[in-house]
Amino acid sequence: MIKKHYSGSARRARNIIWNAAGRYDFDPPFMAFFSNGHPDQYFNMVAGFVQKWLDMPKLWDFFLSYEGDRRADEFDDYLWLGLENCVYEKELPERPILESLRRERGELFFVEMQQMTRQQMEYQSMPVFNQQEFRWASVCGRRPPLLSPREKRISEALRFSGSLDTDGVIAAMQAFLQSFFRFGPGDELRIRKANPLARLLFRHETKRRDRLLVRIGTGEGDHEKARQQRHAGLGRHVGPSPEDRAYIEAVFGKLCRTPEELRVLENELCVGPDGLCRLWITRGERTSTEDRDALEVRESAERQAKRNEAFQAEHAAMIQGSVRALSTRIETIFSSYFKHLPEQACAGRIRPEAAWRLPVLNDATVFLKNGEETEPEICVDLLLDASQSRMHSQEVLSAEAAIIARSLAKIHIPVRVTAFRSLKSHTVLEILKDFGTSDCRGLLRYYAGGWNRDGLAIEALGHLDNEAAMQGRQRILLVLTDGSPNDSTPIPAEGLLLSREYEGEAAVAAAEEAVRRLRASGVRVGAVFHGNTAHLENVHRIYGHAYVRIQKASQLAQGVSDLMLMLLREMRTD
Repeated sequence: MIKKHYSGSARRARNIIWNAAGRYDFDPPFMAFFSNGHPDQYFNMVAGFVQKWLDMPKLWDFFLSYEGDRRADEFDDYLWLGLENCVYEKELPERPILESLRRERGELFFVEMQQMTRQQMEYQSMPVFNQQEFRWASVCGRRPPLLSPREKRISEALRFSGSLDTDGVIAAMQAFLQSFFRFGPGDELRIRKANPLARLLFRHETKRRDRLLVRIGTGEGDHEKARQQRHAGLGRHVGPSPEDRAYIEAVFGKLCRTPEELRVLENELCVGPDGLCRLWITRGERTSTEDRDALEVRESAERQAKRNEAFQAEHAAMIQGSVRALSTRIETIFSSYFKHLPEQACAGRIRPEAAWRLPVLNDATVFLKNGEETEPEICVDLLLDASQSRMHSQEVLSAEAAIIARSLAKIHIPVRVTAFRSLKSHTVLEILKDFGTSDCRGLLRYYAGGWNRDGLAIEALGHLDNEAAMQGRQRILLVLTDGSPNDSTPIPAEGLLLSREYEGEAAVAAAEEAVRRLRASGVRVGAVFHGNTAHLENVHRIYGHAYVRIQKASQLAQGVSDLMLMLLREMRTD
C-alpha cells in the first residue's frame, strides 16, 4: 500500500486537522504553515472544522474549477478567509475557547507584519494582505486599515455565515468570484480548452505571498492530483515557459553561451533541489524589446548605475586608499605563493641548451636566476548576491566589489566579477567584469532585484569555462553574501515526499552542499559576509570557517586579505 510521507511540520499540521475534524481516516487536502515552515495551529484547526461541518469533496471540486486561472492563488486566499468565518461561527458554541484562539492568531498576524522585511512586503499581494489585516484588526479590536469602497464590499462578502451548508458556501464562493473578479460558470471550460502553455505560464513573482492554507491533495487519498503548495503560494509551479525566457533575455541581456552549452550545464546542475530551475548567463548586452516591464527594469537599472557612479566619485579618495591598502596586503600575502619568473643572468642555474654560447661567443648570460617579476598561479572569481534583499546597500556593494577587483587586477591576479539573482525560475549570472581585462567600469551596472538561489549560482559559476584555470591556476571563489538564500522556485518533491520552499533550513542545506561539491573539485570557496547578525550562523554552516564579516568599508582591506590568507593556507596544507 502506497502511503504519503510527511515531514515533521506536515505531520504536526495533519494531526491538528485530524483532531479538529474528529476524524483520522483522510489525507487533508489543505494544510497551513507560517513563513518559517512551522504549522499554523489556528488555520489547521479551521481546515479540520471544514472537514467536520462541510462536504470537502464538493468544496475541492470547486477549488479545482479555477485551478488554471492565473489568479488562482488569490482566489484561494480570499475564499479561505470566507470559510474561516463560516466554520468559526459553526464551531464556537461547541468550543468557546475558539474565540481566544482566534484572537491570538490575529495578534500573531501583527507580530509577523512588524517583522516583515522590505523584500517580503515587496512580494505580498497587497489586496489579499489588506483583507487579512482588516479581518484580524476587527478580531483583535485594533484600528483597521483604510479600505477603498470596493475593498469594504469584499470584506463584507467574505463574512460567510455560519448558517450556510455546503451548497450555500459554494454558492457564496461563486457569487464572490463573479461579483469581484468576473469569474463564473463557463470560465472553467474556457481555461481547460486554452492552450496548455498559456495555462501553465509562470505568473509574475511580484505576486508571491504567504498563503492562508496550501493545497496538499484531494483529501481522499488521490495521489495523482496530490500537490504541495508552499506557504508562499507557488505550488502550481510548472517551470519556466518560452515567454519567461524571452522576458529574462529582455531584462538581463542576451545569452553569452551557446544554447547547446547552456543545455549541457542545465542538464548537469538543474537537478535535485534545483530540478525546477533554469540558468541564464549574460554579459548584460541588451537586445531591443517592446516589453514594458522589461523596459521599466532596464530604466531602473540605468538609474542605479548612475547612483553607483556618483557614490564612487564622491568617495574616490576612500576607494583609492582602500585599493592601495588591499593590494599591498594581498601582494605581501601572495608573494610566497607566486612563481618568480626567471631571467637571464651571469650566475645561477645554467641553461644547458645555451651553454655553448659561453666558450664560443664569450656570452656569460647562459644562467637563470629568479627575477623580480612574478607570475600569479591563482585566479579569483568574485560572486555578488544581487537579490532584492541588497536593495539598501547597492552603492556600497558596488564600491566594495570594485575595490576588491581593482586590488587584485593591480597585482596582476586574474579576476572575474559576476552578479547573481533569480527570477521566473531562472538563476541569472551576469558577468560584470571578465578575466583578461582590468577595466572595472562594468561593476557600476550592479543593482539589486529578484531572489537569490545561492547553491545553484555557486555551482554554476564553478562550472563556467575558465581559461585561467585551464592554464594551471588555482581557483578561488569569493562570495559577497548576506547569508540568506531565498528563492520563489520551490525544491521539488522527492518521490512521495512533499516539496519545500527554497528558504530557511532547506536553502541553507542546499547552498552548503553546493559549496562542499565545489571544494571537492578543487575550488577554494570563501565568503565576505555583509548582512544581519541573525544570518551569521547560516554563513558559518555554508562556508565553515572560510568567511569574514564586513560591517563597514574600513574593514574591507583587513577582512579580505585575512580571508585570502586563510584560503592560501588551505592550499599549502593540501
